[in-house]
Amino acid sequence: MQRLIPTLAERSAWLKEHVIGGAAQIFSADAQMLATNTPIVTVAETNGPSTNPLPIPYGNGKVKVTAIAQIGTGTGVTAVQVRIRRNINAENVVVGFVNNVAAAASAQIAVPVEFTDQVGDGRSVQYTVTVQQVGATGNGTISAGTTIDAMVMSG
Repeated sequence: MQRLIPTLAERSAWLKEHVIGGAAQIFSADAQMLATNTPIVTVAETNGPSTNPLPIPYGNGKVKVTAIAQIGTGTGVTAVQVRIRRNINAENVVVGFVNNVAAAASAQIAVPVEFTDQVGDGRSVQYTVTVQQVGATGNGTISAGTTIDAMVMSG
């Protein structure tokens, strides 16, 4: 005779594989938007908005970071570089970037960046969008409305 009803152990294993173990748990999140334009001095890397510090529970996890840099390019610009830095006031490491996006001089562009950062220690993390112009002879702007958001998940 064929058994149609799964045992408790079979149901538990299925739940663990398909529901519990199949999705990350979200611990915290933050989103920030630049309220006013920030000048980019010719080819200097310039800070845009930063998230608030986010705790990493249980000593490790992953953080999904999304940013959209709204940029007004300066004269002479041929490209822009958008970076995401972790803990800009501490180790200041680049964890995500879009390198050399072609851009016309004196133009408005939007550059999206999205990535997942694997964090292996329990320190809080903070993320900052930075923009650098390539070939600029005049100042540009990181425009109001530039956004960054980060979501801390189990890793």
